[in-house]
Amino acid sequence: MYSDSDLYNDNNTLTINLGETPQIPWSYIDTETNVVETFGSAVFGNLIDLEEVNTKRDPYILVENYSCKNKKCEINLKKNIKFHNGRTVTAYDVEFSYARLLLQSKENNFAFSNLDDIVGIDNLKEAKFENIHNLNYPRKILDGFEVVDDFKIILTLKRNNHFLLQKLSTAFMPIVPIEELDEKYIDWKGIPIGFGRYKILKADLKDYQFILEKTSKEDIPKYIRIIFSDKDIGDLRFLSHLSESFFEGKVLFPNIYINGGFLFNFKSPLGANENFRKAITFALDREKIVKTSSDNDIVAEDQMLAQYSWQERYRSREPITKQNIALAKEHMAKVPKELWENKVLPVHSFWPIKKDLNEIGYIKEIKRQLLEIGINLKFYNTDFNYTKFKKDDENVLWFTGFDTQTDDPNANFAYFKTGSFFNNIYPENDEEFLKLYDLSVNNFLSNPEHTRQLSEYFKRKNYMIVMFNLKKRFAYRKDRIKFLESMYSGVRLDLWKIKLVDFKLF
Repeated sequence: MYSDSDLYNDNNTLTINLGETPQIPWSYIDTETNVVETFGSAVFGNLIDLEEVNTKRDPYILVENYSCKNKKCEINLKKNIKFHNGRTVTAYDVEFSYARLLLQSKENNFAFSNLDDIVGIDNLKEAKFENIHNLNYPRKILDGFEVVDDFKIILTLKRNNHFLLQKLSTAFMPIVPIEELDEKYIDWKGIPIGFGRYKILKADLKDYQFILEKTSKEDIPKYIRIIFSDKDIGDLRFLSHLSESFFEGKVLFPNIYINGGFLFNFKSPLGANENFRKAITFALDREKIVKTSSDNDIVAEDQMLAQYSWQERYRSREPITKQNIALAKEHMAKVPKELWENKVLPVHSFWPIKKDLNEIGYIKEIKRQLLEIGINLKFYNTDFNYTKFKKDDENVLWFTGFDTQTDDPNANFAYFKTGSFFNNIYPENDEEFLKLYDLSVNNFLSNPEHTRQLSEYFKRKNYMIVMFNLKKRFAYRKDRIKFLESMYSGVRLDLWKIKLVDFKLF
């Protein structure tokens, strides 16, 4: 089936189909979360185990132990973790791996949001270069990040955050060796290097096929082949909600979602118009929208936080917004007609599927419902060269969604404040939102009421109009895969936890 099957045969190779749209899995810009996190956990390694199980015995978890108290975090690293090039990973590499992203534009990485809890993020210092272990590191740009020695870090925080280490463990901010990157610390000199269970053996950027080889002596597949295809191929295949698969094994994560809905360009007159946003949310019949899916994988929703598990206690107690066409038209009457009447508004997307969005059942239903109040939309499929609003963008609407990657209920709200990866999706100076956000991040563990107030305000202002939640799912071949261990989430699959049928150790 594959051109390299003679080298990487079925006996010792696990083939993962990571999605319908070809992507570079180590790119932290314009790449799907499940692709970045699944690849990153295998190749780059992990700062902590998200489930915090057997961390000390896992040779591919970097942190030995950590404790956070009174706005201080002390982090001790293991002393025997090595990059794939043979060099020991140190605390200076952790500092560099975050600093290199902070040296880039805010709009091109997630680091500013993920490091927002650390003192100094709002006032970065000029890098001081120091030669340590014969490597020239840019250092001390973040006041609250102190390297005590090779294996000890102390973080000084603006606020306590029990889930800080989860945020810092994302594969969007991998721990990497400085000597393997170019002088701007962005591009790799060769193939990416990490300290994970697998190293890259082959990277075909023409056909988007990647071969990983294990570095571990564990009884895990020797090779992993990563492919991207809308065909029903691979041993395990990530499915979009519109994908069909004849694989016998199916996994549907009942409580793991990505939400779906509209973001607005607040730099545009329409996006900044609160009546326009209110008109849209009241025009929508969310229950009718989700009924267009026959897979039972879409759930009606209108909040950032979902109605399940730990998220439920942090969401607004208000019911899902009901359709009210009369009220929607009242709000539209307050919007200047020259901005929308007799116009077709383009809706760009980060919703990577192969089918034409305008032909999908729920998109048709959304368009039909909004046309009833005079809003005429045309959806555009994801263009990986244009995956968010540009700074000077004139487009008004974006169709996308947010994954829940950590147990921090404030994580996605952080994208709607200064320093976000995203351009234009929030007003410049909403003091009330910032006040509620600070109250939430400082108190959510002891008092969820502050986060509920933040959720309610976010919904009322319609910063994002959420329409539904989409459950994560994948399919696998039972004749190839013998065993799947429990996974932390559907956002990231730990590939080494997958056992092949009749696997032979080589």
